[in-house]
Amino acid sequence: MNTARFDWGEELHQTVVKSLTTSFGLDFLLLEDKHGGDVNTIHNAREGVYATDAERQRYEQREGYDSHHYHSHENYIATNRAGKKAHEAGTLTDTYTGERFAANDKKNLDHIIAAHEIHNDPGRILAECDGADLANDSSNLTFTNESLNKAKKAKTMDAFVQTLQEQYAATTQEIARLRSQLTLSEQEQKKLNKLENKAAADFERMKEADKKARAKYNSTINREYYTSSKFAKNVATATMNNAFRMGTRQMLGLVLAETWFEFRERIPVIFEKHRRSFDAGDFLQDAAEALRAVWQRVQGKFNTFLTSFKDGAIGGVLSSITTTLFNIFFTTKKMMVRLIREMWNNLVQAFKVMVFNPEGLAPGQLAKAVSKLVAAGVSVAAGVVVNDALAKMLVFPFGPELAAFCGALATGILTLVMNYFLEHSKLMKKVWEFLDTFKDKYQKALEYYQQVNAALDRYLLELSALEFAIDTSALSRFSLHLNAVNSEIERGLLLRAEVERRNIALPFEAGNTRSVRSWLSKL
Repeated sequence: MNTARFDWGEELHQTVVKSLTTSFGLDFLLLEDKHGGDVNTIHNAREGVYATDAERQRYEQREGYDSHHYHSHENYIATNRAGKKAHEAGTLTDTYTGERFAANDKKNLDHIIAAHEIHNDPGRILAECDGADLANDSSNLTFTNESLNKAKKAKTMDAFVQTLQEQYAATTQEIARLRSQLTLSEQEQKKLNKLENKAAADFERMKEADKKARAKYNSTINREYYTSSKFAKNVATATMNNAFRMGTRQMLGLVLAETWFEFRERIPVIFEKHRRSFDAGDFLQDAAEALRAVWQRVQGKFNTFLTSFKDGAIGGVLSSITTTLFNIFFTTKKMMVRLIREMWNNLVQAFKVMVFNPEGLAPGQLAKAVSKLVAAGVSVAAGVVVNDALAKMLVFPFGPELAAFCGALATGILTLVMNYFLEHSKLMKKVWEFLDTFKDKYQKALEYYQQVNAALDRYLLELSALEFAIDTSALSRFSLHLNAVNSEIERGLLLRAEVERRNIALPFEAGNTRSVRSWLSKL
């Protein structure tokens, strides 16, 4: 590794400044990371996490539960009638016990997922689905004995099964005690029947019924919400907003960085000039000149800033969509939202280089360029972690600013180290050289002619450095004569005669095509 040719100080300075003016300096102004992202999802709503206050308030201000409304639904009534006929025919089975109802058994139509639970489900309210329709869907209605139905009440199936399991030992003991008695009162007989019905519960059947009902219920809610115009509008709004803010952050950050780089070069010169003899007029003139230089520098990189805005906007779109997808399944923390955003910002550039290869790089050089961009993303992610950890520890004044600087410094150092390793380490050089062996014939031909052109340029520079020992008028006449000839053959003869007349040593025989080709093949 050649460390003498790698300016660590300057590279670190530029990397830290760019990190400060983008990822760590403008986030507080342009971006607001939320726990759970910027789009409401069914999962987050059930966890009490909302992206908007409007949806939170809509849930908190929901209507109260009305049992009559749920139990007077047309499908509930129709199912009850069908169950009555099956009971009379002796074909009705208790879903929770697996036993067929006897003629004198008391049956109840149960909501597998309690109507009260469905009514107060934040996911249902977010999806704006009718609770009575969902609760009384055929997949959520089943018959069981009256004892189990009344004991279940509004409990979830898991909670109800756990309660029955905890009471099982006491229930069986009480059943055994009552059965041991020779005679039972009417009240004791009713109690025995009730306990026997509860003891007959098949926990696996109950859980399986709940699993199927919830699968259908959740599928309906997810389909209604995630295919709705409401969700699409929220995603589009959040995505476009994030894209604009990310693009603005990247562009504005680079503008600030370039402004600082120009001032950094000029401030020491201005200070040294006015250190001993200060003149306000001259100082203002120098300051104005520095501002003009900044403006010219910014203008010169206008296309770079536009590209930065575009890449940042694309990264914002992808990060917003990714965050929303994650929040459909689990709730993302603030730091994770930021990590997703920063990683996409660099991955967009990596994908662009990898797919389009705008500079026509060979496989090895292309892999190196992509690796540097991915490494930069990893470095920023590490800086975000450092920033987040320190922000929680440094609670004194200017603590957040110090945390941001430390995060940017960590990003700069890690970026610098990884770039140096990818560019200068012997191991990575061997990797890039190995990948370059997969060049196609067109790349190899292009590189060959590029080398030939470079060699010719060097030779022409050497020729231009020679002392021709002719005056200006003689050189002008030779130039006019050279331009006056009408064919390449005449021009070649003229150049050959001039070379021989001046005894110029050429690496090939002038006028000999085979000699010229032989020389070119050796380059």
